[in-house]
Amino acid sequence: MTLRPLHFASLALLTLLLLAGAAYYRSQTLKLTETEIIETYAARYLDTHPQADMTHCRARPGQGATRMVVICGPEPFDAARHYEYHVGPLGGLIEENGPGDWATKQPVAPRDAA
Repeated sequence: MTLRPLHFASLALLTLLLLAGAAYYRSQTLKLTETEIIETYAARYLDTHPQADMTHCRARPGQGATRMVVICGPEPFDAARHYEYHVGPLGGLIEENGPGDWATKQPVAPRDAA
């Protein structure tokens, strides 16, 4: 089987579309700042615990497909008010862990080490 000019053109077009898609995805990732992500999930935490404070939230870098983990809760660690939001590259929620999860899961950072 020989490749015809139409096959080459189709392959070139597909390659260009994939490159354009990758560039668009990267540009959208760069638009959203870490501060905006932390503020979004801190607001979600404050909706859950109105008496809480925005300073109860901080973030750690994620691993793999997780861009960061936003950790909210007072110090010292309180399992009843500790939440973790695992955030994807575009700011979407991948996983949320809260008080009901600590019996079976280990918190990423129950408190910041000194």
